[in-house]
Amino acid sequence: MVVKCPNCKNVIRMREVDGQSRVVKYLCSNCQEIVRIDLQQDAVSSSSTADSYEKTEHRRKILVADDTITVRKVAAKLLSDAGYDVVEAEDGRQALEMVQNEHPDLIVLDLLMPKMTGFDVLREIKKATRVRETPILVMSGVFKKDVLDFLHAAGVAGFLDKERIKDTLLFRVQQILTG
Repeated sequence: MVVKCPNCKNVIRMREVDGQSRVVKYLCSNCQEIVRIDLQQDAVSSSSTADSYEKTEHRRKILVADDTITVRKVAAKLLSDAGYDVVEAEDGRQALEMVQNEHPDLIVLDLLMPKMTGFDVLREIKKATRVRETPILVMSGVFKKDVLDFLHAAGVAGFLDKERIKDTLLFRVQQILTG
């Protein structure tokens, strides 16, 4: 697989890629930095696309960010039982760090969390070039019109009522990921 370093744009041929992890750590021989290479985003188009990340069989990764352990565990169980890889964050800072390091395919984001609110996480994601296009499914127990207007303007992919998570999470996730 041929990729480019996200720092120096040096072209790298990676021989050993498991096809499961979208983001891999790599020591770039050009800039001498340990970088996180996104096998989908940093792939170099070539005449041989047989070894591209998109052509490999892999499970979609979903980040569930919520400060309530019960909500996280219910969501994680539903999603993992449906065949998704799930990573969890218990506060906003951890969620933002995981987005930047793991590049999930979808983020399920609570709005009211400690250390950094979901609103702040959303703003930071939309500023970050490498992850700004990641779809975000916002979940909350309360939706007000001005909050919904803000979230819609910020480009979230959808909204989910926490009270109905068991009934609607899988449907909403599949709807977003399949377009």
